[in-house]
Amino acid sequence: MALSDLDRGLIKDCIEGDPQAWKSFCDRFAGLVMDVVDETLSFARSSSDKSRAESSDGQLKERLTLEFFQELRENGFAMMRAFRGDSSLATYLAVVARRSVLSRISKSPTN
Repeated sequence: MALSDLDRGLIKDCIEGDPQAWKSFCDRFAGLVMDVVDETLSFARSSSDKSRAESSDGQLKERLTLEFFQELRENGFAMMRAFRGDSSLATYLAVVARRSVLSRISKSPTN
């Protein structure tokens, strides 16, 4: 599925600094990113990590989700500018979120 006109406009407005567009973007894709974070953590988790408390697990998921959205805004929305529109925006975000989470958890021994 190619980039929709709605998503194309949302990206453009975010890059141009429209705070309402950024809020809409976050509202629209927060669930997707949180699901990707959850799936990625489940995949990456070793058997020794399974003893981690549920509350700290939730805190880690929230932190990684927030850090991903912050990463999207860095360098004038460079990650969003790099999106070529060859897929849906949701597909692109899922891929870059997964890479971001894997990178962050591989650099942090305690997560």
